[in-house]
Amino acid sequence: MRASVTLTAILLSALPICAQNAAGDTTDSTWKKLDFLMGKWTGSAGATDTPQGAGHGGFSFEAELNGKIVVRRNLADYGAGVHHEDLMVIYMDGSPATPRAIYFDTEGHVIRYNLTFPAPGRVAFESDGTQPGPRYRLTYLLDGSALNGKFEVAPPGGDYKTYLSWTSKRE
Repeated sequence: MRASVTLTAILLSALPICAQNAAGDTTDSTWKKLDFLMGKWTGSAGATDTPQGAGHGGFSFEAELNGKIVVRRNLADYGAGVHHEDLMVIYMDGSPATPRAIYFDTEGHVIRYNLTFPAPGRVAFESDGTQPGPRYRLTYLLDGSALNGKFEVAPPGGDYKTYLSWTSKRE
């Protein structure tokens, strides 16, 4: 009896380790889907690609906190004299681990995103449609050595419309 209780205790204590490994596998595969974004990028947008006129800037995606999160830092300057900076943290949430992100910018916006991977070399960050106000979608698509980006806005109950788009090259 004592041996079976001890064996049961050992097996039960191993379950959290197995669960962590299973979650780690999901996390690892999700982080691998983001590999195409990692590094430093220089981007530009044409005069008709943004409401602020032609723009240029740079951004980076870097793993931090021992690979537990990915941080994007971005800055852009536009022909209309607008300077923009933002920070986005990508993280895993819940069980099973689901990729999410939270975004902050110099205009005071805070956007919570869910991530999807429609194809290799492509990721879509989409805001939660259950929140009041407009919905947002940020998409990156690797096209050869270029990384194309698009930010879209949808009014409540409406369709997405492109707000800005850009092309980037790895530094």
